[in-house]
Amino acid sequence: MLSNWFGLAANLVISFFMAPFIVHKLGNSSYGLWALMLQLTGYMGVVDVGLRSALVRFVSRLRAQNDQDGLNELMSSTLQLYSGFALLCLLGGSFLAFFALPHLHVPPALLLQARNTLLIASVILASDFVFATFQGSLAGLSRWDLRNLISTGVLILRAGLTFAMLSRGHGLVTLALVQLFASLTGHVFEVYFVRRLLPGLRFSWGHLRKKVLRPIFSHSAYSMLIGLGVGINYEVDSIVIAAFLPVQEITFYVIGFNLIKYLRDLINASSMIVAPMASHLDAQGHSRGVSQLLTRGSKYTLLLAYLGCASLLCLGTDFIRVWMGNAYAMRSGKVVVILAIGLFFSLTENIGAHLLFGLGKHGLNVWCTGAEAVLNLTASIFLVRHYGIYGVAAGTGLAAVLVRGWFFPSAVLKIFHVTWKEYLTKSIAPTVGPTLAFAAGSLWTRHFVPIHGYATLCLAGIVGLFFYLPLLWFLGLEVAERDRIKDKLNGLLRKRAEKTAIADVPPARV
Repeated sequence: MLSNWFGLAANLVISFFMAPFIVHKLGNSSYGLWALMLQLTGYMGVVDVGLRSALVRFVSRLRAQNDQDGLNELMSSTLQLYSGFALLCLLGGSFLAFFALPHLHVPPALLLQARNTLLIASVILASDFVFATFQGSLAGLSRWDLRNLISTGVLILRAGLTFAMLSRGHGLVTLALVQLFASLTGHVFEVYFVRRLLPGLRFSWGHLRKKVLRPIFSHSAYSMLIGLGVGINYEVDSIVIAAFLPVQEITFYVIGFNLIKYLRDLINASSMIVAPMASHLDAQGHSRGVSQLLTRGSKYTLLLAYLGCASLLCLGTDFIRVWMGNAYAMRSGKVVVILAIGLFFSLTENIGAHLLFGLGKHGLNVWCTGAEAVLNLTASIFLVRHYGIYGVAAGTGLAAVLVRGWFFPSAVLKIFHVTWKEYLTKSIAPTVGPTLAFAAGSLWTRHFVPIHGYATLCLAGIVGLFFYLPLLWFLGLEVAERDRIKDKLNGLLRKRAEKTAIADVPPARV
């Protein structure tokens, strides 16, 4: 878990420093094309969402059973299967590059660069497919430390090469080649570590083992459908914009959207721990414990999530102004506000989705994700014609509020036998006071101390936290929770005092 947090933090820090540099070096049109290329190739990788999670599960099981032959069959079969996906990916990328791009709003002067970049991006995705067996095996062997170490190293290598190449005036195609080189370097290390951890691993090239792949496809089908729906919900916006608006509009949208994405990733990283907890409680027959996990886990998650949403609503535009420049503050800031409102009202489903995943009840999440995807795509296409990028943001937010903010949590509460009154009282109500306190503190500071840089931006956030923490203590936490925190603090202080007392005792004389 610590290595996962470290990997997430490294990604956020590097993205924070590199995003303004890349945008200003490439320009709005080229950066918008870069975001579009990532979207177009990203959908070809949706099939891997479920397969890789299934691979993690079965590698872990076979290793625990010390079944070397089964492990060899599994990895040989998945490697051949992924190689086939890689070939399809190359064909799909070529089709998009030569037949789809001309129908999007790509400037004629940039069409050749866009085509070459898309072809290279397809090669990157194809290589990810080829080496997916090794990456999934590291996770199945519970070597998240190695996996996150490799991904962090790739991030640093990619950032350094990107800075060097763009500083010398290179453009979009070079950026794609840098991505390819860094990705292949990471895959080499993945193969090396897997071979070290599994010295008995042997690959055989023959017919695909249906008996091996059948349970993998059975396990991964729901995950793949959910991944497809999530991709439409949160990643299709750039394609919609490119279909109806000039490609540079993607840049203004993506800058605001990425802030929402980072917050959502942080929330998911904090809440996914409830899935194995729910599975454990359910195995022991503690259904009431799962219901309590829903209400209590939702409260803790929403305390963090609403703090993030309040920060973006109150200070998001100022942050973009300081981070990216005045040219992006107004337009990208409005995108942040619209998406943050949608995220605020849709976060009630977060813990419920992880609980259902832990219990193996994927059906509800699949249907709701599909319904949200259809509603999101329909609303975005309709609204983009009238309101541009703000309409796309509104379509995404509207679908999230209706499906994830109301229908999905209502169904989840029925499954776990929790009433809306109980949920609102135990999970939502404790978060309202602290959230409003932070908003009041940050806006009050912003009113008297205009934000011109990171120092005044941090000041507004710190003052908001001074308002937030007392209400978190008295309203957000129950008496029993405050007592547990006091006991832990007192225990730490006692241990520190004992160590200090031992250190102060003079050594005995002989």
